[in-house]
Amino acid sequence: MRTKTFATASLVAVAALVAASYVGPAEAGSWAIWAVVCVSVLVFAWGYPRLVGLPAPWPLSAVIALAGLGASTAATVAPMPSPLQWMGAFGALGVILVFVTQLLRGTGQRQRLESTLGGCAGVLVVVFGSGWVAADRLAPNAGNGSMMLLSGLSIAAAVLVSAIPWPERLTAPLGWLAAILVGGVASVLVVDVSVIPAVVVGAVVGSVVVCFHVLVVSEAQVLRGGSFSTVAPGAPGATAGPRDDVLGIAASPSAEQGTVAGKDAGVLGIRGAIAVGVACVIASGALVYYVERMLLH
Repeated sequence: MRTKTFATASLVAVAALVAASYVGPAEAGSWAIWAVVCVSVLVFAWGYPRLVGLPAPWPLSAVIALAGLGASTAATVAPMPSPLQWMGAFGALGVILVFVTQLLRGTGQRQRLESTLGGCAGVLVVVFGSGWVAADRLAPNAGNGSMMLLSGLSIAAAVLVSAIPWPERLTAPLGWLAAILVGGVASVLVVDVSVIPAVVVGAVVGSVVVCFHVLVVSEAQVLRGGSFSTVAPGAPGATAGPRDDVLGIAASPSAEQGTVAGKDAGVLGIRGAIAVGVACVIASGALVYYVERMLLH
């Protein structure tokens, strides 16, 4: 796992979100957040199917991107106080389209179940990204983006600690504690927010970051051991399967060639590390929105 690439992608994404939250006036700031979220969604949609070694990645990338862009746009234009009222609809649309893409591949194509489950998980991640747009429209963020800054600092703390080249059994709890600590300190020294909401937001976003990092590091260790080739034909390291002739698209190189040691193989590749780094940021969006709404309203 390219931990430095993961950390860099996460820090760039969260820095862009925080900077966009300070663009004024409030309406312009929401569209700035929308632009950052949309770029993050496109980056994730580009890398995610290749991250998990799914065959025929382009249709899944298109579906994931469509769901994320639609949910983010809806969160920008939906009337307050319910900016996420269309998030579920776009999530459902994305899931339906994932099933359609797998049906179009035809009977007998490999990894249809894995592609369906993976595509649905990708849709869930990107529609959660619309929560950042909704959170920016809340009263505590409409003026100066204070909670956006606090959330960003907590995510950055968890990412930096997770990137330390120590065993995950140490960096995971330390990263979570760092997010909580930075959130609490930031509420006193940096932003005008009470300590309790700051600590809760820090705990939530810290959990998301460390869980994503532990997940991909664990999977990378499995890939290095070659375990996938014995349980999932067509996964990185396994024998190549047939082309997806129905869609006219060859299977993912990482899934067919099995070059785990190569630069683009599964979760070990640069594209996979970037996708996961962006994912842990955008997946926090809806959680941040609902925590802020419950604790600050």
